[in-house]
Amino acid sequence: MHSIENLGEMELDALKELGNIGVGKAATSLSQMLGKLVEMSVPKAMVVKIQNLHKVIDAEEMVAGVVTGLDDIENGQSGFLYITFPEPSSQRLAEILLGNGSDEEMVDSTLMEIGNILSSAFCDATAEMLGITLIPTPPSFGRDFAIAVIDAIISQLAEKSDYVIFFETKLEVSEEELEILVMLIPNEKFVNYVFQMLEMVE
Repeated sequence: MHSIENLGEMELDALKELGNIGVGKAATSLSQMLGKLVEMSVPKAMVVKIQNLHKVIDAEEMVAGVVTGLDDIENGQSGFLYITFPEPSSQRLAEILLGNGSDEEMVDSTLMEIGNILSSAFCDATAEMLGITLIPTPPSFGRDFAIAVIDAIISQLAEKSDYVIFFETKLEVSEEELEILVMLIPNEKFVNYVFQMLEMVE
């Protein structure tokens, strides 16, 4: 029997593969949209208790984030996908894609579109790998200190989920490597789906 907080190397590798499939789909979509090569990978996946988020996120850092709900056709709301862009990455990404990062409204719009593409691709990859049907809800965008993000997640989701699955994501465009953090926040039903997937790698 798996424990979500005590996964072995093989199970974490399976989660990392899930992440790589998701960001691979997103990279293809972004490359087509931007007309330039975009490469993405997930070098590390890990499971963190919601109460310990502050140990893996710099609480004082400003981040831009896109949150998307995940609706399972059979069982309803299954969790959330939260994609955050640390300030240095978000600013540089906007400069690369727009040529100028001074228009904050345009920067936010660009980051939201990238987050939307990432969310959809990740949702499709997850559904395909788990053999279920997931529909992403319309994304919401926000910019705040990471501590505010942590507090919001804890206050809204603590009763529905105890854990966050982290996918440390690298995005390479125009020979620059940028950091993105993808957080999958599953409810109990979705965790069971993950267990079913992990059974396949044993």
